[in-house]
Amino acid sequence: MTRRTVYPTLVLVAVMVSLAVTAHGQSRFLSAYTLDRTAGEITSTIPSNSISHIAIRGTTLWIGTSNGLARSTNGGRTWESFANDTRFARRGIFSIALANDTVWTSTGYSQDLEGTAVQTGAGYTYTLDNGSTWTAIPQALDNLSDSMVTYGINTVKFLPIVVDEQNVTFDISLGTGTVWIASWSSGIRRSTDRGATWQRTVLPSRLLASIAPTDTLVNTKIDPRQDNNYLGFAVHVQSDDTVWAGTAGGVNRSTDGGKSWTKFTRDNQVEHILSDWVIAIASQRVAGGVRVWTTNWPAEGPGQEYGISMTDDGGRTWKNFLHGVKAYDFTFRDSIVYVAAEGGIYRSADAGATWQRSGDVIDAATRERITANRFYAVGVLGDTVYAGSSEGLVKTVDAPGTVFGSSWSILRSFAPLPSPTSVYAYPNPFAPRIETVRIHYALTAASGAVTIEVFDFGMHRVRTVLKDAQRTGTGEHDETWNGLNDAGDRVKNGVYFYRVVIDGGEPMWGKIMVLQ
Repeated sequence: MTRRTVYPTLVLVAVMVSLAVTAHGQSRFLSAYTLDRTAGEITSTIPSNSISHIAIRGTTLWIGTSNGLARSTNGGRTWESFANDTRFARRGIFSIALANDTVWTSTGYSQDLEGTAVQTGAGYTYTLDNGSTWTAIPQALDNLSDSMVTYGINTVKFLPIVVDEQNVTFDISLGTGTVWIASWSSGIRRSTDRGATWQRTVLPSRLLASIAPTDTLVNTKIDPRQDNNYLGFAVHVQSDDTVWAGTAGGVNRSTDGGKSWTKFTRDNQVEHILSDWVIAIASQRVAGGVRVWTTNWPAEGPGQEYGISMTDDGGRTWKNFLHGVKAYDFTFRDSIVYVAAEGGIYRSADAGATWQRSGDVIDAATRERITANRFYAVGVLGDTVYAGSSEGLVKTVDAPGTVFGSSWSILRSFAPLPSPTSVYAYPNPFAPRIETVRIHYALTAASGAVTIEVFDFGMHRVRTVLKDAQRTGTGEHDETWNGLNDAGDRVKNGVYFYRVVIDGGEPMWGKIMVLQ
């Protein structure tokens, strides 16, 4: 993974049912196990620049990255990384849930099947003692015979989900003694025995607005390829009684612990949600009750668009905001809501009436910047707002007397240079359509004039990245190249060379592979 998630389309590929139970996915055979002690590795940098999830409890900041889970208890100055812990079946973190000293994560990866990238679940890892010991369990799957579910006076037949492919768990939420998960093809499930067994959740089908165990159901066959409300993406435990579930077919609310459900869509209400594909749900404590927010993406049907929705009355009416903005995540501080989205971090202190958007994110000390301005996760610790991107972790202070987003710090993962006269580029190879490449070098003086040029294989200069640009601060620095030449055209695939010159000194050379 190189970003929060490469979200699947609304159509499940046939691989979900055509592969043999034993054909793929090591997590299918991963038995639950626990070792006595798993001290993480203490590092000075985050484990990856691709940060998809942020979770905060007390003074501890947890991040989920493409290279594993990590935490910091000092605001990001140092990190305890669990990237090399074998209890995490895969390093790609797809969700994090916290409750007191309990932490749950789901992991996954992308694999190529017949030329298509398929997101694949790898299992779950949890701790009950704030990370001192960890337990791993396999991905929630069915046996071929696991298809019949008793629901009140009905027997509901589900399509068994027997392989890890198309079965990533995108969200986890914790109740008292209950773990809820939202998985793509597996839908919404819960466990009361820490994942030893999982129970399916019966939601309103595509044609229903509500469901209860006392109903007599007409359609009792559930196939997620035919019913978008069984494609799970988000789950949120507001209380042990009140649970919310977001799918590709709407947002569902239960007030009896998951037995009965009401479904809200764009089409079944007058004051409706913005769009039916709900990818995140969060609740905010406000005067007089609980405010629930959702991020919404276009699903099937007319009028669907990106944005967010909010309800103050348990879903009976909704207000919609940030029309056209592709949003990923929420966090709250008192009456303030922050939204991680493409285009920046959005902030509202008046229940969405007005919004403030962060501008360019430039580190005040190093002058490094976030080039894509796309954020997948957001969290608040005290007065500090943290946000995760594919280019690192950023933070800014939002406090009286300090304008939100007026000053930034960027935390990045990088390998230390072997010497001050060496350079390297990362990621390498890189794909200019989806990312930038960073050229890493060091200053040995307090400041210096830096020139960086890129040449093709025939040593023709194609781009001047910097020309005698002043940089300050001894230590290691990054500069970015977006894969364009001086004319603004994207360069072709191939090998390119870059040259770094500081204060007119000896050139330092490196190589970059461009691969779309």
